[in-house]
Amino acid sequence: MEISDYVYSVAEFEAEARYIEALIWDALAVREGERVLLCGYGDEARAVRAALDRGAVVTVLESRDLAIAEFAEIGATLLRGSTSVIPARDASFEIAIAYHYLHEVDPLFHSQILSELARVASRVAVVEPAPPSDPLGKRIASLYAQAKRAAGLFERYQNIDHWKRLMQGVKAELAQHTFAFAKVPPPQYLRDTVALLLDTMKAEAAPEDIIEELRTIARRSDAQILPPVRNVLVGAAVGDLPAPLFTARPPLLERNIAARAAAKASEQSVDRVEVRVTEPIVSQENGYEFPPLPPPSEKVDIRPPGVPPSFVPPPSFVPPPSFVPPPSFVPPPSFSPPPGTGFPTPPTNPENPAFGAPFPPPFATPPQPGAPGAPGAGVGWQWEPPDSGTSEPPV
Repeated sequence: MEISDYVYSVAEFEAEARYIEALIWDALAVREGERVLLCGYGDEARAVRAALDRGAVVTVLESRDLAIAEFAEIGATLLRGSTSVIPARDASFEIAIAYHYLHEVDPLFHSQILSELARVASRVAVVEPAPPSDPLGKRIASLYAQAKRAAGLFERYQNIDHWKRLMQGVKAELAQHTFAFAKVPPPQYLRDTVALLLDTMKAEAAPEDIIEELRTIARRSDAQILPPVRNVLVGAAVGDLPAPLFTARPPLLERNIAARAAAKASEQSVDRVEVRVTEPIVSQENGYEFPPLPPPSEKVDIRPPGVPPSFVPPPSFVPPPSFVPPPSFVPPPSFSPPPGTGFPTPPTNPENPAFGAPFPPPFATPPQPGAPGAPGAGVGWQWEPPDSGTSEPPV
């Protein structure tokens, strides 16, 4: 087999990336004239431009002053506000789309955001990359997430089950699609990806050790990473999901597929011996791991002697009367062991009334204002929407 059978050329990879992007918008089924709400302008406002190209009437929900000024002339209506509490009436849009948006928001707010999107739109769509599947991709994602945390920002990719569970809670009918590259990208993809991350991290003053490790990864001539799988989920009321019409493959990819099929057919010799690759170049088993994964820890058998491996104690399991607790066990002051279990009787001290007193309530009532130990005015935790303020979020 030729290397082109499992590694894209540069031209192939760029064509495949454009094709997958077209398939994503086919799955969203945005129709001409529909009112579309997008969560933020995103990376270079690509999703906004794509929706406008399809003839949609686009509104962007945004709160960042810099992004608002940069894309003021793009042709979309601005709705200034937060996705946690959207300043719009019920059913104001045909579809609300969170396009590569929610992985930059703490998962604690995902349910609230999707509920708000479901309130203001008939259909709700989530487009998100899946977590990396290869070891090197996982390491790069981990370094980037660390840099984001150091800048006070958020970055975490979720599996499709996370989005499916949340979407089922806001809409009755759900369609899901998964789009993935069929082969390994060319080496330039790794270098371009790291270069883009470094540009973002430098602007956010990321720790130097993280930046240097990413540079080391990019300098490896044999390093390759897999592009993330793209998940698309669309929810609506029963019977309101439009059927998507998917774009045909680009001619370049079709010609290359046909050429490889013809080459394989002519490669067979008279004795019909085929050349096969037994293992892919990059996989979770033999791919480049940075750093190497630690060996699995040994499992400790804690079953008593004579108990078979298949034994699972029932929920109402009570130790037999012969059970003796370990010497390090010290019961709490108010602990009263059941008779016959072998636990020692807790000591008492009549001279100290607090010794042996029952435990306090599990959640003690905080002191009231003005009481001794009460916090001063203005002290305490206050909730704030995750995307409020004027600071720039991650690109």
